[in-house]
Amino acid sequence: MTQRVAVVTGSSSGVGAATAARLRGRGLGVIGIDVQEPVAEAMPDDGMVFVHGSVAQAATWEEVRSTSRARFDTDPTVVVFAAAVLRTGSILELGDDEWQSHFEVNVNGVFRGLRVLLPAMLEAGESSVVTVASVDAYLAEQGLAGYCSSKGALLQLTRCLAMDHARQGVRVNCVAPGVIDTPFFRRHLDTASDPQAFLRVREQRNPLGRLLQADEVAATVEFAALDAVGMTGSVLTVDAGLSASFDFRTGEEGA
Repeated sequence: MTQRVAVVTGSSSGVGAATAARLRGRGLGVIGIDVQEPVAEAMPDDGMVFVHGSVAQAATWEEVRSTSRARFDTDPTVVVFAAAVLRTGSILELGDDEWQSHFEVNVNGVFRGLRVLLPAMLEAGESSVVTVASVDAYLAEQGLAGYCSSKGALLQLTRCLAMDHARQGVRVNCVAPGVIDTPFFRRHLDTASDPQAFLRVREQRNPLGRLLQADEVAATVEFAALDAVGMTGSVLTVDAGLSASFDFRTGEEGA
Protein backbone atom coordinates (compact mmCIF):
# COMPACT_ATOMS: atom_id res chain seq x y z
CA MET A 1 0.00 0.00 0.00
CA THR A 2 1.46 3.35 -1.05
CA GLN A 3 2.39 5.65 1.84
CA ARG A 4 0.23 8.77 2.09
CA VAL A 5 2.13 12.03 1.68
CA ALA A 6 1.46 15.38 3.34
CA VAL A 7 2.86 18.78 2.44
CA VAL A 8 3.31 21.33 5.24
CA THR A 9 4.30 24.92 4.51
CA GLY A 10 6.13 27.01 7.08
CA SER A 11 7.58 23.75 8.38
CA SER A 12 10.83 25.09 9.83
CA SER A 13 9.37 26.27 13.13
CA GLY A 14 6.20 27.00 15.07
CA VAL A 15 2.89 25.46 14.04
CA GLY A 16 4.31 24.20 10.75
CA ALA A 17 7.09 22.25 12.47
CA ALA A 18 4.72 20.87 15.11
CA THR A 19 2.21 19.83 12.46
CA ALA A 20 4.87 18.14 10.35
CA ALA A 21 5.98 16.15 13.40
CA ARG A 22 2.43 15.08 14.19
CA LEU A 23 1.68 13.95 10.64
CA ARG A 24 4.98 12.12 10.51
CA GLY A 25 3.98 10.40 13.75
CA ARG A 26 0.78 9.22 12.06
CA GLY A 27 2.86 7.41 9.46
CA LEU A 28 2.61 9.89 6.58
CA GLY A 29 5.54 10.88 4.46
CA VAL A 30 6.00 14.63 4.90
CA ILE A 31 7.37 17.30 2.59
CA GLY A 32 8.13 20.52 4.44
CA ILE A 33 8.47 23.89 2.73
CA ASP A 34 10.02 27.05 4.14
CA VAL A 35 12.25 29.98 3.23
CA GLN A 36 14.13 29.37 6.49
CA GLU A 37 16.27 26.35 7.29
CA PRO A 38 14.54 24.00 9.75
CA VAL A 39 15.34 24.13 13.45
CA ALA A 40 16.80 21.02 15.07
CA GLU A 41 13.46 19.49 16.09
CA ALA A 42 12.09 20.00 12.56
CA MET A 43 15.02 18.45 10.69
CA PRO A 44 14.08 15.92 8.00
CA ASP A 45 14.35 12.19 8.67
CA ASP A 46 13.88 9.13 6.46
CA GLY A 47 10.20 9.92 6.04
CA MET A 48 10.47 13.69 5.75
CA VAL A 49 11.88 15.84 2.98
CA PHE A 50 12.57 19.57 3.11
CA VAL A 51 12.12 21.90 0.12
CA HIS A 52 13.73 25.31 0.49
CA GLY A 53 11.64 27.94 -1.25
CA SER A 54 8.79 30.44 -1.12
CA VAL A 55 5.20 29.28 -1.35
CA ALA A 56 4.55 32.36 -3.47
CA GLN A 57 6.68 30.93 -6.30
CA ALA A 58 5.16 28.38 -8.69
CA ALA A 59 8.60 26.80 -9.12
CA THR A 60 8.60 25.79 -5.44
CA TRP A 61 5.41 23.84 -5.94
CA GLU A 62 6.69 22.14 -9.06
CA GLU A 63 9.68 21.01 -7.00
CA VAL A 64 7.35 19.73 -4.29
CA ARG A 65 5.41 17.63 -6.78
CA SER A 66 8.52 16.18 -8.41
CA THR A 67 10.07 15.51 -4.98
CA SER A 68 6.98 13.64 -3.83
CA ARG A 69 7.01 11.41 -6.87
CA ALA A 70 10.74 10.76 -6.66
CA ARG A 71 10.89 10.11 -2.91
CA PHE A 72 7.50 8.52 -2.20
CA ASP A 73 6.37 7.39 -5.66
CA THR A 74 3.05 9.18 -5.26
CA ASP A 75 1.45 12.63 -5.16
CA PRO A 76 0.46 14.37 -1.89
CA THR A 77 -3.11 13.96 -0.69
CA VAL A 78 -2.82 16.16 2.42
CA VAL A 79 -1.71 19.80 2.27
CA VAL A 80 -1.38 22.12 5.27
CA PHE A 81 -0.78 25.81 4.62
CA ALA A 82 0.89 27.17 7.77
CA ALA A 83 3.35 29.68 6.23
CA ALA A 84 2.52 33.33 6.90
CA VAL A 85 3.79 36.89 6.66
CA LEU A 86 3.00 39.65 9.17
CA ARG A 87 4.06 43.29 8.82
CA THR A 88 2.95 45.90 11.34
CA GLY A 89 1.43 49.19 10.28
CA SER A 90 -1.69 50.94 9.02
CA ILE A 91 -2.24 51.37 5.28
CA LEU A 92 -0.47 54.74 5.56
CA GLU A 93 2.58 53.08 7.09
CA LEU A 94 2.89 49.99 4.90
CA GLY A 95 4.74 50.25 1.62
CA ASP A 96 3.34 48.63 -1.51
CA ASP A 97 5.71 45.67 -1.24
CA GLU A 98 4.94 45.15 2.46
CA TRP A 99 1.21 45.20 1.78
CA GLN A 100 1.49 42.86 -1.17
CA SER A 101 3.74 40.40 0.69
CA HIS A 102 0.81 39.46 2.96
CA PHE A 103 -1.26 38.36 0.00
CA GLU A 104 1.61 36.73 -1.89
CA VAL A 105 2.32 34.32 0.98
CA ASN A 106 -0.90 34.14 3.00
CA VAL A 107 -3.30 33.85 0.05
CA ASN A 108 -1.53 33.44 -3.28
CA GLY A 109 0.68 30.71 -1.84
CA VAL A 110 -2.47 28.61 -1.39
CA PHE A 111 -3.66 29.44 -4.91
CA ARG A 112 -0.33 28.54 -6.50
CA GLY A 113 0.17 25.42 -4.44
CA LEU A 114 -3.23 23.94 -5.18
CA ARG A 115 -3.02 24.80 -8.85
CA VAL A 116 -0.13 22.33 -8.95
CA LEU A 117 -1.24 19.70 -6.41
CA LEU A 118 -5.04 19.74 -6.57
CA PRO A 119 -5.51 17.83 -9.87
CA ALA A 120 -3.83 14.72 -8.43
CA MET A 121 -5.76 15.13 -5.17
CA LEU A 122 -9.03 15.20 -7.10
CA GLU A 123 -8.01 12.07 -8.96
CA ALA A 124 -7.09 10.29 -5.73
CA GLY A 125 -10.18 11.36 -3.78
CA GLU A 126 -10.14 11.17 0.04
CA SER A 127 -7.80 14.15 0.16
CA SER A 128 -7.58 17.00 2.65
CA VAL A 129 -6.49 20.64 2.75
CA VAL A 130 -6.06 22.68 5.92
CA THR A 131 -5.37 26.39 5.89
CA VAL A 132 -4.04 28.09 9.02
CA ALA A 133 -5.66 31.51 9.19
CA SER A 134 -6.10 33.46 12.43
CA VAL A 135 -8.78 34.96 14.63
CA ASP A 136 -7.67 38.09 12.76
CA ALA A 137 -9.61 36.70 9.80
CA TYR A 138 -12.79 37.90 11.51
CA LEU A 139 -11.57 40.16 14.36
CA ALA A 140 -9.75 43.40 13.56
CA GLU A 141 -6.48 44.30 15.25
CA GLN A 142 -4.80 47.69 15.33
CA GLY A 143 -1.67 48.06 13.27
CA LEU A 144 -2.21 44.84 11.31
CA ALA A 145 -4.24 45.99 8.31
CA GLY A 146 -2.34 43.85 5.81
CA TYR A 147 -2.27 40.73 7.96
CA CYS A 148 -5.95 40.89 8.93
CA SER A 149 -7.04 41.58 5.36
CA SER A 150 -5.06 38.68 3.96
CA LYS A 151 -6.28 36.25 6.63
CA GLY A 152 -9.86 37.27 5.91
CA ALA A 153 -9.25 36.56 2.24
CA LEU A 154 -7.72 33.19 3.15
CA LEU A 155 -10.80 32.24 5.15
CA GLN A 156 -13.08 32.95 2.20
CA LEU A 157 -10.77 31.14 -0.20
CA THR A 158 -10.95 28.11 2.10
CA ARG A 159 -14.73 28.12 2.02
CA CYS A 160 -14.82 28.49 -1.77
CA LEU A 161 -12.38 25.61 -2.22
CA ALA A 162 -14.52 23.46 0.06
CA MET A 163 -17.66 24.15 -1.94
CA ASP A 164 -15.99 23.71 -5.32
CA HIS A 165 -14.52 20.30 -4.51
CA ALA A 166 -16.77 18.73 -1.86
CA ARG A 167 -18.30 16.26 -4.34
CA GLN A 168 -14.83 15.30 -5.61
CA GLY A 169 -13.54 13.89 -2.36
CA VAL A 170 -11.42 16.80 -1.19
CA ARG A 171 -12.15 18.26 2.26
CA VAL A 172 -10.96 21.83 2.90
CA ASN A 173 -11.03 23.30 6.41
CA CYS A 174 -9.51 26.24 8.25
CA VAL A 175 -7.85 26.43 11.66
CA ALA A 176 -7.97 29.92 13.17
CA PRO A 177 -5.52 30.32 16.08
CA GLY A 178 -5.16 33.12 18.54
CA VAL A 179 -1.75 34.25 19.77
CA ILE A 180 0.78 31.42 19.75
CA ASP A 181 4.16 31.54 21.47
CA THR A 182 6.30 30.90 18.39
CA PRO A 183 9.33 32.57 16.77
CA PHE A 184 6.79 34.23 14.42
CA PHE A 185 5.04 35.91 17.39
CA ARG A 186 8.32 36.75 19.13
CA ARG A 187 9.45 38.71 16.07
CA HIS A 188 6.17 40.64 16.21
CA LEU A 189 6.65 41.15 19.95
CA ASP A 190 10.04 42.74 19.35
CA THR A 191 8.38 45.55 17.35
CA ALA A 192 6.46 46.77 20.44
CA SER A 193 7.69 49.80 22.35
CA ASP A 194 7.53 47.76 25.57
CA PRO A 195 7.70 44.06 24.64
CA GLN A 196 7.17 42.73 28.17
CA ALA A 197 4.10 44.90 28.77
CA PHE A 198 2.74 43.88 25.37
CA LEU A 199 3.32 40.21 26.21
CA ARG A 200 1.50 40.52 29.55
CA VAL A 201 -1.49 42.17 27.90
CA ARG A 202 -1.68 39.38 25.34
CA GLU A 203 -1.48 36.70 28.01
CA GLN A 204 -4.09 38.27 30.30
CA ARG A 205 -6.47 38.97 27.44
CA ASN A 206 -6.96 35.21 27.01
CA PRO A 207 -9.37 33.52 29.44
CA LEU A 208 -6.84 30.68 29.82
CA GLY A 209 -4.38 33.31 31.05
CA ARG A 210 -1.53 32.32 28.76
CA LEU A 211 -0.42 32.13 25.15
CA LEU A 212 -1.05 29.02 23.09
CA GLN A 213 1.76 26.60 22.33
CA ALA A 214 2.47 25.52 18.76
CA ASP A 215 1.65 21.86 19.40
CA GLU A 216 -1.77 22.78 20.81
CA VAL A 217 -2.69 24.34 17.48
CA ALA A 218 -0.99 21.54 15.53
CA ALA A 219 -3.22 19.02 17.33
CA THR A 220 -6.26 20.73 15.83
CA VAL A 221 -4.63 20.90 12.41
CA GLU A 222 -3.94 17.16 12.61
CA PHE A 223 -7.58 16.52 13.51
CA ALA A 224 -8.84 18.61 10.61
CA ALA A 225 -6.42 17.02 8.17
CA LEU A 226 -6.88 13.35 9.06
CA ASP A 227 -9.77 12.68 11.43
CA ALA A 228 -12.58 15.15 10.73
CA VAL A 229 -13.94 13.08 7.85
CA GLY A 230 -17.42 14.62 8.04
CA MET A 231 -16.19 18.19 8.04
CA THR A 232 -15.51 20.56 5.16
CA GLY A 233 -15.75 24.33 4.83
CA SER A 234 -15.46 24.65 8.60
CA VAL A 235 -13.43 27.00 10.79
CA LEU A 236 -11.90 25.56 13.95
CA THR A 237 -11.02 28.35 16.37
CA VAL A 238 -8.14 27.68 18.78
CA ASP A 239 -7.62 30.91 20.71
CA ALA A 240 -7.52 30.15 24.46
CA GLY A 241 -11.06 31.54 24.72
CA LEU A 242 -10.19 34.99 23.31
CA SER A 243 -13.11 35.34 20.89
CA ALA A 244 -15.78 33.81 23.14
CA SER A 245 -16.50 37.08 24.95
CA PHE A 246 -15.98 40.82 24.59
CA ASP A 247 -15.69 41.39 28.35
CA PHE A 248 -13.55 38.76 30.03
CA ARG A 249 -12.45 39.95 33.48
CA THR A 250 -8.96 39.00 34.53
CA GLY A 251 -9.49 39.74 38.22
CA GLU A 252 -7.10 42.69 38.07
CA GLU A 253 -9.81 45.28 37.42
CA GLY A 254 -11.16 45.27 41.00
CA ALA A 255 -14.42 43.64 39.92
